[in-house]
Amino acid sequence: MLGLTKRVARRALAASAALAVLLAATGCLRLDLELTVRSDDTVGGTFTAAWSEEFLAEVEAGGSALSRSELDDFLEALMEGAPGHDRSDYREDGYVGRTARFTDRPLSEYADFGGDDWGYLRIEHRDRHYVLNGTWDLRTTGFLRFEDLADAEIIVSVNFPADVTDHNGELEGRTVTWRMSPGEEYRLHAEAEQHDAAAWVGVTFLVFAVALGLLGLWQWSRLRKYSVGER
Repeated sequence: MLGLTKRVARRALAASAALAVLLAATGCLRLDLELTVRSDDTVGGTFTAAWSEEFLAEVEAGGSALSRSELDDFLEALMEGAPGHDRSDYREDGYVGRTARFTDRPLSEYADFGGDDWGYLRIEHRDRHYVLNGTWDLRTTGFLRFEDLADAEIIVSVNFPADVTDHNGELEGRTVTWRMSPGEEYRLHAEAEQHDAAAWVGVTFLVFAVALGLLGLWQWSRLRKYSVGER
């Protein structure tokens, strides 16, 4: 489900399957998907895949059955399926890898993604309402040794162009984040609602009109009191 389309997902799983038999290190992998949903029904974001520097040092020292080239091939397999052509090196928080950046992807791509037993991600926009649903469970793939990847960092975050009204992740502003591991089942859900601009204009005008009315009443009261005192 970390892939952005079925093609991305299948490439990722194929690459994972090639390494799963050999990989027996914990906390060595980071997968980070960040999406920004825009009001024009396009999506932009980044997808990062990286190894921990500690694990890479162990591999280069000959402490693993894997080679550095195999690890690099794994990341490239993930990058190949990501949208767009913008790729850059990634080095942060003790992790080294690659980041894919993309913009202006149709939201319909995310509505269509899904159907695999291991997971899916759908984002739909109807009227002013956004709904995200997804599942994640690598145990159903049948060929991944998820226990070898149990401590991997897997993060999905989605920023909505509207106020979030419901979610089962971590909320900061309009961004919902889910932190997952390969050995558990997760169900992702979030909803966001755009305010009706016409309604807000109407409410603002009404408040302004009431304020003017109260000001006029106060002035009339003051003038009346003054005129009575003059008599």
